[in-house]
Amino acid sequence: MKWLILPLLLSGLVLADEIEKWELTFEDNFEGETLDYDRWMPKDPWEVERNGELQGYIIKAFDQEQGILKISAEKEPSYYDGKKRDFRSGMMTTLGRFSQKFGKFEIRCKIPRGKGLWPAFWLLPDPPAWPPEIDILEVLGQEPDRVYMTNHWPDPADPDGDSLSQTGEFKGPDFSTDFHTFSVVWEEDEIRWYVDDVLRHTSREEVPQIPMFLLVNLAVGGWAGEPAESTSFPAIFEIDYVRVWKIQEN
Repeated sequence: MKWLILPLLLSGLVLADEIEKWELTFEDNFEGETLDYDRWMPKDPWEVERNGELQGYIIKAFDQEQGILKISAEKEPSYYDGKKRDFRSGMMTTLGRFSQKFGKFEIRCKIPRGKGLWPAFWLLPDPPAWPPEIDILEVLGQEPDRVYMTNHWPDPADPDGDSLSQTGEFKGPDFSTDFHTFSVVWEEDEIRWYVDDVLRHTSREEVPQIPMFLLVNLAVGGWAGEPAESTSFPAIFEIDYVRVWKIQEN
């Protein structure tokens, strides 16, 4: 098989862990009966309205069965940030439990389909601040074959305002029909995004230099717009595993 390696390397299609040695630092295969609270905090750390989202995040949105974590969004009332919401869903983070600077961050999941659904796997600084932000996976349910991959950083001209960002898009298969892997390799001077182990986007702009924690959530509304009448509820974001590695020290 050696004759295959050089062409793949030159084409940029080999995931970095095939040419670098990685050390596993975080892993959840969701094999228990309930979410592991030693690894995850099953709530939004801020509990404030943002992005025009329509859901409230609740602890009971999670279910584990046969090694799969399911985050359910339902058309049921909830109360969030002191306001009544028409939907409820789930967010889990590793804030206060796990954070890391640089490495490889990966999720294997199947996303829900339907207008108004917005599943995501992303990173934020520990302690919490914004920006920076690394969006490893964002999909709009009405475009289940399109992945958005974004690096956010502070705007030096407006330190209290919005971020600057660089986004990559990849149009692939329908990610709602089967499980796929989504990952980033975050290094000191570069972030690389992979879908099913194939390189799809790179950013070298203002790469974060601080530890970041993991977030996984299923939002309703916001960037994805209001759900259509055809959007089925409950909508399920299915996750097979979440893993993180660091580069082994010599």
